[in-house]
Amino acid sequence: MTPLSPPTKSKLISRLLAGVVTVTVGLLISCEKGVELSGHDYGPIPPLDTCVSYDFDIVELAYDDLPNTGYSETAARDTDFVRDADNVMLSEWEGESYYHPVAMAHKLYALLDVYHRTGDTALLQLAHKYVARLIQEAMTFDSAMYFPYNIDYKVHQRDDALLTAPWFSGMAQGELLGVLVRMFDVTQDSTFLDLSRKVFNSFLRFRNDSHPWTVFRDSCGCYWVEEYPTEPPSMTLNGFMFAIFGLYDYFRLTNDPQAEMILKAGLSTIKNYLPLFRRKGGISLYNLHFRRFDVNYHRVHIGQLRDLARMTGDPFFDQWADSLRKDYSR
Repeated sequence: MTPLSPPTKSKLISRLLAGVVTVTVGLLISCEKGVELSGHDYGPIPPLDTCVSYDFDIVELAYDDLPNTGYSETAARDTDFVRDADNVMLSEWEGESYYHPVAMAHKLYALLDVYHRTGDTALLQLAHKYVARLIQEAMTFDSAMYFPYNIDYKVHQRDDALLTAPWFSGMAQGELLGVLVRMFDVTQDSTFLDLSRKVFNSFLRFRNDSHPWTVFRDSCGCYWVEEYPTEPPSMTLNGFMFAIFGLYDYFRLTNDPQAEMILKAGLSTIKNYLPLFRRKGGISLYNLHFRRFDVNYHRVHIGQLRDLARMTGDPFFDQWADSLRKDYSR
């Protein structure tokens, strides 16, 4: 079994956000000849000499301006997928089913967002069932809670990038951290605050010092949240930024100085490294180590950078969103 492949995952995200499936890459190619929309751009990763730390002003956003809001009712109420006895989403591979932490996180964001607007308690009740299942599946190491992928997975189908079950994704850790914060916002149940602290602790357990790990510092001192904890790390951009949104929510709730430090360290890494992800006149890189690029994630990057600009008030992120959009705007 494998988790959602990158193109499938991007379609799921788009479907949950807008209630529609994205256009396939094949159709896009017929409309945009001469632009390579997915593939690999092999070559060395230009090294950074140093990691500049930036003291961002973290902006307190209104609810409707937060990342992971604005879901359609279709996204929240959709049941066109395999479910368990509690109506909790299952993902499938080769006839078997498993719980996919990121897919469940996006469904939870949709449920909580539409509940926020409508007050439909059935959506909140279902959200409780999703969280209960996630907690039941979770694994704790020291004081840190992790949400496992109980499957073996080869990143980009590469034999040298095999992740063996159970493995853990920094993207899932960050997104589900944000979900637990939203659950506390809605219910004021301190249980969710306690759980969110345990998930946040996973952002303090570094590669080479801890097992499992989903965060690391690179050779120049930059702090990374790793979607795929391969060796060496994949340095995947969209998963990193999705995790940042959860860290932002946690800091917004707790005003924890440790969370502020981690959040600003992650934002600084993105600001340092973003130019390395750009392919001028082409589709931005999905990750640095494997140098994969994909048009669906190029679009995701642009939207995420707009969110970072709002969260920090730093025009850098808007400027780079503009640059990526100029490289490919369809």
